[in-house]
Parts: sequence; structure tokens; C-alpha cells
Amino acid sequence: MIRRMKGMGALPGLALATVMVFAGCGADAQATAPVAGAEDQDLMAILDAAIQDEFHAEAVYEGVLEDFGQVRPFSNIVGAEVRHSTAIATLYLSRGWSVPASAWTTDNVPHFESVGEACAVGVEAEVANVKVYDELTTGVTLPADVAQVFSSNRAASLERHLPAFQRCAT
Repeated sequence: MIRRMKGMGALPGLALATVMVFAGCGADAQATAPVAGAEDQDLMAILDAAIQDEFHAEAVYEGVLEDFGQVRPFSNIVGAEVRHSTAIATLYLSRGWSVPASAWTTDNVPHFESVGEACAVGVEAEVANVKVYDELTTGVTLPADVAQVFSSNRAASLERHLPAFQRCAT
């Protein structure tokens, strides 16, 4: 059950904006999804924002690998991003929902002049990722499995990915 704190809207600010940006993406997946109740729709919107954020990171980091070869920390972190999106995908599947398609490819994300520049953007991206998870979990009571996946993904970004990009950017 998703429980909102008094005075909270359907989703916190950034999360709502993220969901609105991606609302037109993955239309094929949404067309096959079963009709859901309001709480299910709220949870699906939260999951959509989280998985698209992870898909975005995957595409950016894959783009760096295409442009510069198997450079660290991208070669390590891209696999973690895939694990993050896969963990969120299991949340959809466990509910009998279709997993949305990624809105992101290496063609529609930024590319960089150097690995150092990419690392600096990686720092910003991991800080933003932590904020996305904070906003998606503020004022709601999420199902235990969702809370666990979000907590794990957030911790990896904050404790492992961010420091790796900070070292690379300096």
C-alpha cells in the first residue's frame, strides 16, 4: 500500500516532473499493462520515474564506453546501473505489470570531450540519482520490496558510484 502524508500531492516535485517527461515513453509497454487502481497507478508512476532514471544513467555511461573504450569507473558502474534497473524491473514483474521500455539510448544522451568531463557529469548524475530516490520516497509508505530496492540503489549511488566519479573528476 502506498500511503501519502497529509498535504502531499500525487508525487513529489522532481519525481512528478520526471514522470511527466517520460509519460509518452514506453507507450507499447503501457498499452499491454493491466488496468490498475489508483494506488497501483501511483506505485507504477514511482517505479517508472526510478527505472527511467536508471536507464538514463546506463545510456550515458554506455555512451562514454563507446566513445572512450573500457575506461574506469564507467566500465564498472554501467554494470551496476543495469543491476539497478533489473531490480526495479523485478518489482513490475512481481506485480504482473509490463516493464516499460527505456526512453534512452546512446543516441539521445550527452557525449563528452574527455573522460574527465564525463566523470564530472557522473558526479552530478549520481547526486541527482540520490535526490530522485529521496523525492520518490518522501511522504509515502512504499511496499517493503520497493523500499528495499530503492534503499539499495540509493546507497550504491551515494556510497560507491559518487566517490568513484569524484576520484575520476579530480
